[in-house]
Amino acid sequence: MLLLPGALAAQTDLRLRAGREAAILGAGMVLHGAGQWQHLQHRAPVRITVDPLRLPGIDRGVVGHWGAPSNQASNILFGAATAASLATVLINQHGQRPLEPVAIVAESVLLTSGLTNTVKEIARRPRPYLYDPGGPRTVDASGGDLLSFWSGHTANMASITFSTAYIVQRSDASPALKTTTWIAAALAPAAMGYLRVRAARHFPTDVLAGYAVGAAVGILVPYLHRPLEKR
Repeated sequence: MLLLPGALAAQTDLRLRAGREAAILGAGMVLHGAGQWQHLQHRAPVRITVDPLRLPGIDRGVVGHWGAPSNQASNILFGAATAASLATVLINQHGQRPLEPVAIVAESVLLTSGLTNTVKEIARRPRPYLYDPGGPRTVDASGGDLLSFWSGHTANMASITFSTAYIVQRSDASPALKTTTWIAAALAPAAMGYLRVRAARHFPTDVLAGYAVGAAVGILVPYLHRPLEKR
């Protein structure tokens, strides 16, 4: 996300309500609990059988690539984009109820990450590096080698940036700032997806699915915080 002078004195009309926040937080915690429970059931070692020919055509092209620097770059991008997004919504409030938009963004991430962890454990898809004869057999002692679908980095990044863009859209920020925020919201998770594919941590279909889910949740959660008469 980008910080521009136009963010000053622009407040959003989104509001928190105890019952709604409890429901969203509860749903996120249930999803995280379900994902953790499934993870504990899968802790026993399993024999991984992979066949590149069984992959969709869009995914076969990434087999054979292994880029640890891209993995590190994706983690750096995640931290930088998250910090920029939170700074954007804070500045955009101009000191009025600054924690409300931060809470909305946090709820978006909680739901997205909970849903992601649950689906990962259900899908149990091997990561791309396991299809590479020259790649590592494992890089995750906790069992993360079978958690390729969908991309958590991409999904969480999209939920953060799209919820930020929606919050700015609902404020009296300048049209230029709103447009810039939406562009940054779309580009940041796209860059994240590219890095995750280059790092052989995910297939293209993993990041496409993660992008779609994260963006959807990132828009839905702040939408639910609109005044009732405006929905």
